[in-house]
Parts: sequence; structure tokens; C-alpha cells
Amino acid sequence: MFAPSVSIVIPVYNGTRTVRHCLDAVFGQDYPREQMEVIVVDNNSTDGTPEVVQAYPVKLLYERDIQGPHAATNTGVLAAQGDILVFTDSDCVPEPDWLRKLVAPFADESVVGTGGAIEAYQPSTRVERFLDAMKPFKNAYRGSESFPAALVTGNCAIRRADFLKAGLFNPNMYTGAETDLSYRVQLQSGKRAVPVPDAVVYHMFSPNVKRLGRHFYIYGYSEILLGTIYKDHPGYPWPPRAQARMMLRQVGALFTYVASLVYRTLTYPFRKGVDRDYLWWPILWMVVESNSLRGKVEGLFMTRFYRRKFWEKGVRVI
Repeated sequence: MFAPSVSIVIPVYNGTRTVRHCLDAVFGQDYPREQMEVIVVDNNSTDGTPEVVQAYPVKLLYERDIQGPHAATNTGVLAAQGDILVFTDSDCVPEPDWLRKLVAPFADESVVGTGGAIEAYQPSTRVERFLDAMKPFKNAYRGSESFPAALVTGNCAIRRADFLKAGLFNPNMYTGAETDLSYRVQLQSGKRAVPVPDAVVYHMFSPNVKRLGRHFYIYGYSEILLGTIYKDHPGYPWPPRAQARMMLRQVGALFTYVASLVYRTLTYPFRKGVDRDYLWWPILWMVVESNSLRGKVEGLFMTRFYRRKFWEKGVRVI
């Protein structure tokens, strides 16, 4: 079995509800234990998370100066020794064969990164079922054949030497830093990142509508930040005009969801075997699209419509 040395880096903030599930799954991998290093970086937790983590054979570090998952992950990366850096989140639960499958493509020297699948963990609430059906995380997704793939740190791996040459996650990007780093590491190394759909982690999604809206507000905001950095790079698939067209489609989609809600409300009493999720789906889609648009509009103003070098101004928590 191909088994390079790996460093699994897990940032955590107030993770007592989820981190046990994550670490139990990490230490249950069918991967040679002597080739695994697990680094957990606590980012100023106030709920006793470090005490929970200390029960496991991990390297526990602290990032106290900068609040945010990217700064915490950087702290872990700088302490890592493995040839391959593996990233997941404290609210993710990997399958037992996750690590073996995620690193297998690195046997090919032209591969610099891999991205696995992120599925919902035991979806029970309406929002969790919606996200499970929606499948919002497209890991190692390429919007253009002429531009690198985007990796999501909930489930990805990158060669440590190439990662360090490309620089760390930009801590001044409150959101989007993992995509920025995955672009940089591919552009600078000339290597590629590939999807590994059978390397699965299960994500404990936020179970309420308010958190759903906030997540997609942040995602929308990050699209503008990334566009500000890469809009002039050859092959970038979402320059300002393409983003403007996408936003117009999102506005149109909102009217479609309103029409769908009206139709479903009128027909619901006559449909047998349909639960209330049937009524809620258009509402949740409106929450997703409207908050994504809100994030993009705020991002446009913050970047002065793609002109301001926001990354030189320090962290802006949104």
C-alpha cells in the first residue's frame, strides 16, 4: 500500500460537541499509525475543547493571536513534519478508508493536491436534509479547463513542500483562503489537484436557518474576494462580467423560488405522501440565494468593485 507520511491538521474553536467524533474517526483510519501525525490547533476556545483534545495522542497547539480557522491552520502547518498535509475540520467525521484513498493519487508526482467528498453527517433536521440534497461542496472543482481546481479544507490534502513554497493561507482573508492557496500551489508548482470522490468525510452541518443564511453569505463574499485577486489571470472562470451574469441569474432564481412556493402551497393539500419539506425547499433556496447575493454585494463595496487590495489591510471579520 502506498503510505507516505502525513500530517493531519485540524483547527478547532469551541468544538466540544463535535471534536470527539472527528478524532475517534481519525484514529480509526486503516492507515499505518507510524505514518500519521495528528495536529489539533485550538483557536481561543472557551468551552473546554483543549481538555477534550488532550485525551487523544495528538500534538495540541494554540493560535491565540489571530482569530480564524486559516490562521489556526497555518500554525499547524508550520509544526507539521509529514510529506503530505491533510486537512479536515473539527466537525467532520471521516470514513475509515478516507486517508488511504485521499493520499493514493500522490503516487503520481504530477499531483500536488487532492479533494475528497463532503457529505452530510446523519441528517435529521430540515436544514440538514436540505444541505444533504443540495450537496454544496464541490471539492477539487474546476470552473475552467485552463484554470486550477479549488480545494476545500474540510477534506483535502496537499504536498507539504509545494504548500510551503506557495506560502501559507492568507490570514487576512476571513473567507476564501483555502481556495486562494489551492490556486497558488497549482499555479506555482505547475502540478494539478484532482478529485477523489470515494475519500469521504461527513460534515455536521449547522442545523438552523439562520446559520444556513450566514454560511452562504460568507460563500458569496468570498467569491468577490477571490475575483479581486484573480480577475486578470488567464483562464479565471469568474471575472467581473461573468460574476455579474451569475448574480443576475440568482436574482431571477429568487422569482422562480417565490413562484414555486406559491404553487407548492396551493397544491400541498392535494398531494398524498408529501411531507412539509416539500413546502420548505423553495424557502430554503431563497435563503441560500438571497444571502449569497448579499455577501457578493457587500464584497463588491468592500473591494471597491474589485479595485481595492483588501489583503493588505488586515483581517476583516464578517
